[in-house]
Amino acid sequence: MAKKIAETLTPLEEVLDYKFNNKLYLLEALTHVSYNEINACYQRMEFLGDTVLDILIVCHIFKSNPHLEPGKLSDLKSSLVRNSTLAKICTNQKLYHFLKYDNPELYNVLARFYSNFTEDQLSKWANSYSMGLVVVPNIEEDTLEEQPVFDLEYKVVQTPKILGDIVESVIGAIYLDSGEDMNTVWRVIWPWFEPYYSYYSQNPNKDPKALLHELYPSMKANQEKIDHYLTKATVKITDRTTRKTYKFVTIDRQRDVALDVSFERAFMFHQKYFANSQ
Repeated sequence: MAKKIAETLTPLEEVLDYKFNNKLYLLEALTHVSYNEINACYQRMEFLGDTVLDILIVCHIFKSNPHLEPGKLSDLKSSLVRNSTLAKICTNQKLYHFLKYDNPELYNVLARFYSNFTEDQLSKWANSYSMGLVVVPNIEEDTLEEQPVFDLEYKVVQTPKILGDIVESVIGAIYLDSGEDMNTVWRVIWPWFEPYYSYYSQNPNKDPKALLHELYPSMKANQEKIDHYLTKATVKITDRTTRKTYKFVTIDRQRDVALDVSFERAFMFHQKYFANSQ
């Protein structure tokens, strides 16, 4: 049964540009514990792939940046292996299409996430370099004239962790299948990471909050409990030229998420309207 299911992964080999000697490694890397057709789970492969990826990324940035101080090396590495970056790689490589699972909750998580995007919006997000939480397309509703209150109930603002996990598990599968050949693994995965490396090596990792504090020293942020469950987070920035203030209000059950989303909205707003004028 397992070998028959593994044969369905042949199209993915073409996407990865790697042909497995033993497709059962790849099948294990893409199998959630809830999938009862076979006795496998991706988590061991993820554990292995996480370490393999760290070693390869660290070696590359260390050799490629001989004059970069340790703190910035760490920031660059963090940018490349964080879940938001891996989730974009997962989407670009279409790994999630091949995930084997039988779990209604996981189905809902993935369906809610991807249903937020049109095909063009998904491609735009997957090839962007923002590391913030906000991924819902209606972020475009923020305009110079209006910044609506965002209620995040039933909206997705974080990439599902499993998307990053299966990138690492597939890396683990390639490592084992290639006879533990790190050079082969690097040949396969470097094209996935190269665009992000090129960008982040020139644009140091800073979160939207830190960037906004540099751009708008007078920025104000606060949180207010609405009721027992919900928190309202507000971020205000003032245009230096017009002195007009723009307010970004987000409501969510998780106070930290609400505030992070407000910061991300404000930063995206700045990029869209003011980045070229400062």
